[in-house]
Amino acid sequence: MALLFSAVTVTSEDDQAEFLVGGIPKTYSELEGWTAFDNLMNTVDSEQEIQVHVAACLYGEGEPFNATPEEIAYLTRRAEADDDFFYDHCKDAGHSDFTFTRSPEESYGMEMEL
Repeated sequence: MALLFSAVTVTSEDDQAEFLVGGIPKTYSELEGWTAFDNLMNTVDSEQEIQVHVAACLYGEGEPFNATPEEIAYLTRRAEADDDFFYDHCKDAGHSDFTFTRSPEESYGMEMEL
């Protein structure tokens, strides 16, 4: 079994966050719920275009499965302890980029509808 995960860089006008997520996110909704992403989105205080860079990786051999949050925590610790972790232990599974517009007014409205 190979764990499929992505190293994600999210850039707003004023800040940037880098973190790992399970699978290969392609949309805003696939990043929601990941703490680093949610924390960055909470700092956006004006309508702006957010840029996302995704570097997909495979860890292990065999059929790929999306890494769970627990596995992401393990991979994050491994990467923090070994600067060459991605180069020495992971396979490149591709790169992609996407953007979305973040409007704090819209997100506040969505939260109120819940």
